Amino acid sequence: MSKSTTLRHLEMLRKIPLSPGNPITTTALHQHLIDEGFDVSKRTVERDLIKLTDIGGLYSEETAEGYGWGCIQNHTSKFKGIQPTEALMLILSEKLLLKVMPSEYATRAEVRIADAKCTLNSDNAYSKWQEKLQVISDGYPLINNSKFLAESERKVIYECVLNENQIKITYQAKDKKDALHYCLNPLGIIIRGQSHYLVATTKNSPENPRLFLFHRIKTAVKNYTDVEVPRSFTLQEYFAKNPSGWLLKTNSEIELVELKVKGFALDTLINNQLADDQQLVQTSTEWTNVKFSCIPTYDLVAWILRYGADVICVAPVYLKHKVIKVLQQSLEQYKYIK
Repeated sequence: MSKSTTLRHLEMLRKIPLSPGNPITTTALHQHLIDEGFDVSKRTVERDLIKLTDIGGLYSEETAEGYGWGCIQNHTSKFKGIQPTEALMLILSEKLLLKVMPSEYATRAEVRIADAKCTLNSDNAYSKWQEKLQVISDGYPLINNSKFLAESERKVIYECVLNENQIKITYQAKDKKDALHYCLNPLGIIIRGQSHYLVATTKNSPENPRLFLFHRIKTAVKNYTDVEVPRSFTLQEYFAKNPSGWLLKTNSEIELVELKVKGFALDTLINNQLADDQQLVQTSTEWTNVKFSCIPTYDLVAWILRYGADVICVAPVYLKHKVIKVLQQSLEQYKYIK
C-alpha cells in the first residue's frame, strides 16, 4: 500500500461521522477527498470503504441519498490526525503561532506542525503550496528578540489572563530610572507586530485600562485573587480603539480624516480600506479624495509618510500639521549628513 493510499484512508476515517449520527454518503465522501487534494475516483472510494469496514469499525445503511457510512465510536481514537487543509494552515501560520504562545503550548503546536509537514510531504496536491506560497508581513520584516522576558514570566502572564487572576509585576517604564511595582487586573493581550502588550488595570485604578509591554516586565507573580473588571469595559470595544497605537491627542475620539491620494497610495486604497466607512471620490485626473473615520495615531502618520508625495493630508488640521512637522524635522536632520 502506497503512502498516498494510507493517507487517503486515514482522511476517510476522520471524515466518516461517529455513531449515532448522520452517515456520510459515498458521493459526499468522494467530494471531500477531492476538495482535500486527493486524486481519486468514486469507484476507488467505494472499494476503500469495503476494505476499511472491519479495521475501521465502519457500518453502512441506506439513506435517501444512497448508502451512508458511519463509524463505531470505539474505533475513532485510532485515527486522529490532521487534514491536508488544516496542515497547510498550520504551516503557513507557524512563525506567528510559535511567537505568541508560552513555551508549553508552543511545544504542543510544534508537534502538530511536525504532523502537518508529514501530511503535506505526501503525494497530496496541497504539498505544492509549501513552495508556491509565501506570507510576507506588511512593512519591513523584523526579527523578534524574545530574550527580554523570561519564559516563566510570560507563562504567568498568559495563565493570569486566561484564569482571570490578579498579577503582581515589576515594570521598567521607559521614562523611569527605577522599576515600578504594580498589582494588576489582567484583561487581555494585544500582539502588534513584534510587540506584546498586557491590557490591565491597576489595583488602585480598576476603571482605567492601561498597556504594559511584555519586554518591560521584569518579574511576574500570580496573586491568586480574582480580577476586578471595569464596569463599562469590553475587550472588543477597547481593541477597536487601537490602544497600542500612539495617540496624537490625549483622550482622542473618532474623527473624520480626509486625504488626497494618487499613484501607489491610490492603488492600495482601491483594493483595501483604512476604515469601514472609507469613501473614494476622484477630484481630478491626478488626485482622488479619501474620507474615513478613525482615532488618529502615529500609525496613521507613518502610513501617510510611507507613500511620500502620493499622499496629502487635508484634515483634521492638527494631523496635517503633525505630518508637516515630521517632514520638516526629517529634512532638517538630513542637512547635517555628508
